[in-house]
Amino acid sequence: MKPWEVQPQWREADLYFDFSQARQVIKLDDHVAEAGLTHLLKGGVDFVVEWETQLWLLEIKDPESGAIPEQHREKQRRRFLEEMQSDALIEKHLFPKLRDSLIFLGLEKGIVDKPMRYITLIGLSELDAAQLAGLQDKLWRSKWVAGPRGRGWEKSFDVLAFNIGQWNHLLTHCPIQRISQSEAG
Repeated sequence: MKPWEVQPQWREADLYFDFSQARQVIKLDDHVAEAGLTHLLKGGVDFVVEWETQLWLLEIKDPESGAIPEQHREKQRRRFLEEMQSDALIEKHLFPKLRDSLIFLGLEKGIVDKPMRYITLIGLSELDAAQLAGLQDKLWRSKWVAGPRGRGWEKSFDVLAFNIGQWNHLLTHCPIQRISQSEAG
């Protein structure tokens, strides 16, 4: 039996996440839609993952997804890179998802008193560590993410960006598997 057949709620399009060690995992996009708030909010992050010592807000952008028809992948990849370079990715997608997730979680469920991490996973293997660090830095400096007057928040809060290779190298307790590659192999 394949792991994504066991826990389909840990799947986002072509990616399967092993969150088996987490305390709780919520697909926040689904909760925002069920609440009937998609006309007011950009939506939620893809996953809210509560660990013993921290809370992750995880947003996934996967322009290499095996779910994208082959004839459209290159166009999707180019469009994504253009959005990333122009900061449209942050302004139109990443920041609004973070803001709206915090609003929804805060009002609907409350936010646990744990260090928080906003993690962006970019499913684009060609991105190197420097490009992801640049994205992470731009997101950190955007809008109100850096906290009051840029001094930071009293609650421990961090912004991270990974590609799948980095994630699997650094976060070995919750590896990611690309489903289309597993099925092909």
